[in-house]
Amino acid sequence: MIDSPSSQDHIRLRHRHLEKIAMAALNVGCMLMESGAKAEVVRNGIEMVVKGLGAETIAVRIGYASISLTVRDGGDVGNTISRLLQVGHHGVNLQLNNAARALAVRASQGSLTPEAIVEEVAGLRKKTPKHHWVTVALATGLACASFGQLLGTDATAFLPIWFAGFIGQTIRHFMVLNKQNVFAMVTIVAFVSSAIGGLISQLVGSVTPEMAMFASVLLLVPGVPSMNAQTDIMEGSPTLGSARALTVFMILIFLTVGVALSRYILMRFGAYDQLLNHNIVHHILFGGIAAAGFGILFNFSWRTVGWTAIGGGIALAVRTLGLDAQWGLAMSSTMAAAAVTVYVRLLYLLPVYVPTGGSMLAIAGCIPMIPGSGAAHGIVGLMTFASQHDNYDVALLGSSVASMLSVVFTIGGIAAAITLINEIIKRPSFPTL
Repeated sequence: MIDSPSSQDHIRLRHRHLEKIAMAALNVGCMLMESGAKAEVVRNGIEMVVKGLGAETIAVRIGYASISLTVRDGGDVGNTISRLLQVGHHGVNLQLNNAARALAVRASQGSLTPEAIVEEVAGLRKKTPKHHWVTVALATGLACASFGQLLGTDATAFLPIWFAGFIGQTIRHFMVLNKQNVFAMVTIVAFVSSAIGGLISQLVGSVTPEMAMFASVLLLVPGVPSMNAQTDIMEGSPTLGSARALTVFMILIFLTVGVALSRYILMRFGAYDQLLNHNIVHHILFGGIAAAGFGILFNFSWRTVGWTAIGGGIALAVRTLGLDAQWGLAMSSTMAAAAVTVYVRLLYLLPVYVPTGGSMLAIAGCIPMIPGSGAAHGIVGLMTFASQHDNYDVALLGSSVASMLSVVFTIGGIAAAITLINEIIKRPSFPTL
């Protein structure tokens, strides 16, 4: 028996309507998932929406990166349709989660259409109240500092931990906003926060700088995901629970890497007295001034000159620490150039546009590291050696050639570092309108 055209049209209409029902339910489920709900809540929310819209749930598969749903109508024909929707960034947002639950309840009462549900989900994502990121960062730093007191840090370390937590949360906010890799974000935040917390605690005379380092990164501990992982496994969602558990494990690994790196540096170079012995403060100050001067020479705007000065300070700090670690001038300068270039690339994450001119800001920050004295020593030495008519000073020749080679390798290393980082961390060459 061949279906009549009218019955075929009815089937097509039912499929289209089922698709709208499935997408409405999936939008609610994804919003629940992204705001921190466990698998059972997500599944119940989806089923409530589907039932309220007059369909029947056949299967719901909740994965870490996507949710798939198969629904069926309640008529005699029994049409079914399957759809999948990708889950966005996993976070914790109680107000958004509560709004999504309330929406699922209203949808279950049959008072909303699929189009209205999708529209309301989009509106909730935009209009649900959020604390300003500065308030969040200040509160996060305060929480880290308070945890530090519970862990046994002295009172002197309270403000350094607060500041370190504030900086760490600020970096995390803008990296998440720009959809950066979560594990790279964890490593960077862990390194920066622990380094700031430990170093400033040392500088102000705290006797618990190592504990301050760990307290400064408590904002990265995935508490809600770890609890959801256990709950999901216990409640019959082992796939999602295992994925969440693995993600928690990976976050802890990268957190450890960041803290271990900063801890090694601080233990290697010591605290306030040793920093002064290395003249690092002197180098940071005058490296920044020199970079700012070249920025003015290159006609940078005054705002960009300030960012350039910071880059110069970073360059000289890294190079000074590298020289103390016996890395040699070329390697120390290369690592410093890489650090400055990463810093310049991270400026793209700021909410305001910073005109970096591609690599120009990074280059200006690296100019103070150009070994001008080494070049002068090599050139003068070679000229002196060439002017000798007899009794050539072989030692002078060797010293001059070594100086020139050091200059070549240093400049080459700086250029290579800037180029490689620019290739690894790509950013637009033109401003976005």
